[in-house]
Formats: sequence, structure tokens, C-alpha cells
Amino acid sequence: MIAVSLTRAQDFKKALNSGADYLELRTDYFTNQQLKHFVEHSTLPVIYTIKRPTHYIPKVAYVDRDSFHDYHRTPSYQFLDHVIKKISFPKIATQVNTVDDLYTLAKLQKKYGKKAIIIGMGELGMMTRVYNKSVLTYASVSKTTATAPGQLTVAELKSTRIFGLIGDDIQNSLSPKLHHGQSYRYQLWQTDDLQKFMFVFNWFQLPGASVTKPFKIDVMKYCDRLDNDAKTIGAVNTIVRQGKQLVGYNTDWIGVQKSIGKYLKHKTVLILGRGGAAKAVAYAAQQADAKKVTMLGSIQLLTTNYYYDVLVNATPVTDHLLVSAESLKGKVVMDCVYAKKTELLRQAKRQGAKVVLDGLPMLRYQAIEQAKLFNRQYAR
Repeated sequence: MIAVSLTRAQDFKKALNSGADYLELRTDYFTNQQLKHFVEHSTLPVIYTIKRPTHYIPKVAYVDRDSFHDYHRTPSYQFLDHVIKKISFPKIATQVNTVDDLYTLAKLQKKYGKKAIIIGMGELGMMTRVYNKSVLTYASVSKTTATAPGQLTVAELKSTRIFGLIGDDIQNSLSPKLHHGQSYRYQLWQTDDLQKFMFVFNWFQLPGASVTKPFKIDVMKYCDRLDNDAKTIGAVNTIVRQGKQLVGYNTDWIGVQKSIGKYLKHKTVLILGRGGAAKAVAYAAQQADAKKVTMLGSIQLLTTNYYYDVLVNATPVTDHLLVSAESLKGKVVMDCVYAKKTELLRQAKRQGAKVVLDGLPMLRYQAIEQAKLFNRQYAR
């Protein structure tokens, strides 16, 4: 159910024809005479929100006397739970700054269901509006008349789809830029607690997400099904909701294939690391008919010396070499790290490596494949 908030008298008819289920009239925007006119002529049930002292209390669908707003943060679950119990028409709206804030609001929604209105403000809080599980959510008549940060128009609320990136230390991720221009919004969901975010993800029934370190392997246990590539690789970087199932995919290997695939055939490939990215690189090399593929963990790197034609660093190490500098000469070298001049890339150029690539092409190509999966989700 959607309530459209009226803030300008000239938007009255537009609000009534917006497709909303309720009309919200706030006393801080209009005189009593105007409010009376709107109440008498509204073709929608009215929510009358008291924001200033007034003697005019009309007979309407709902009267909102004591809702709770915090425009700066989301207080603790315990505090908000106490607030809700004291409000006659329970409605709280708080600024969402973190995934922990979303977790707090999701838990409250789960507890109170249709007995309360719980809304998150701001960009991150938008999912609480678009995928609202409360009895009601609020929208504006136009983009310029929003009454709270993150509030959408009625049309936007009905058409917006939200995807994003789940990971830790992702503040500087280029993923939002790579997904810019698609038919969906794309957010960064920074967290070090996958279980907590997946509660949020599944509570709001979000349609899908990109997944990055350190969750590409752990996220598999939340999937109902894995596609063949993800199952073989043993890592997932994309999840898509298909009906009642959450399906895991891996598009990283396609990013590798399109970045350095032409250099892998019949070659000896050495991969530094054993995480999700390393697994995708190994799979891409196998699909390209590489002669030999070896993955080395951190302990092995200190004790082993391998011959290779192609070297791919899939560890987060950026400030020192994990192989000898001399071994880089004439080789194909790729570092999955992007937007940073790593020591491996510097030394590869200095030593005369045949090909030197950072992780940006891989990131770009895998994002293109993700976008296809996200858009296909709504073409079903």
C-alpha cells in the first residue's frame, strides 16, 4: 500500500491520480482551511499527519499524532522496539547509514508485520520502500516534492529495482560505475557479516546482487541452486532470485576469459591464491585448454618455485612480489587488483613482461555478464 504525500496545493489533483492508495496530508504544509478542502474533496482515503498544533482533527482513515523520525541515524533495535510500543499508530522512519541499520529495521518489520510502518530513509534505506513489508509506505507526487531523503515518486516506487554489491572494504569499488546506465539502481552493501546481510537480502526479497571478497565461497550456502559453472568453480560472484529460489552464478571466469583467454591455450598457468577469484581464473584457464594450471596458497608461495607462461595474482597482496622479479620476463602477467599500481605490475613492466594487465578488464567483462543476468531476471 502506498500513501502519496501532498506538499503543494497545486499538486492535489495530481496526487489523487498518481496511483497511490492513500493521500497523506501534513499540517505543517497547509492552513486548516486548505486541509479541510482537501479532506472534503479527496477521492483517496486520507492519512492526517499532525506536525503542528491544530484544533482541526477531521474524520479520516488514519490520524498520525506521534510518529518517530530520526533524520541522522537508526537507533538501536531495543530503543525503537520501545518507541513502537508507545505509539498508537506505530510509524518510525530513520536514516539508514549502514547494513547494520537495515538489519535493525528488517528485524522490527519481521516482529511487527502489518501492525507498524517502518521506513528507512536515504539511499540505503530505499529498499525498505521499494520492497516494503510494512502495512504502508510513502511516496511523493514529484521528484522535487519529496518529504524525506530517499523518498521516490509513486511511479518510481512501482518501477524501481535495486541490485548491489555485497562485500567488505568496498567503499572504493568501481562496480556502481560499471552498472551505471542500466535499468536498475545499484548500491554498495558494505558488511563484514554475511549472515546479517543475507537476512536483510531475503527479508526484503531483493532480486539479486554481485558478491565480492571475502564472501564468494561462503555465499554458496545461501543459494538454493548453483549454475554449472559456479558449481564446478566452487565460488559465486552473482546471485539472482528466480521465483522462490536463489540461484548462484560465476561471471568472474568469463571476465578472465575475455581479458587473457587468448594467451592461455596450451600454456602453463600459475595462479597466486586459492580464494574465489583464483578458482575462477583456474576454471577459465581449463576452459581455454591450458597445458597446466597450478594454484598456490600463501604457505606454498614461500617455499615453492614454479615455471609458468602466464602468471595471475588473485591475492590482495599489492606491496611486494610473491614470485621472483626475474621470472616475469617475457611472460603474461595479470593482477586481479585494479585501480592500483601494484608491485607486481611495476616489476612486470620493468622486467619486460610480454603482457601486463590489472584487474579492470576482468571486472568490466564480468559486470557486463552480471547485468545480463540481472536484466534477464525481469524478462521472464
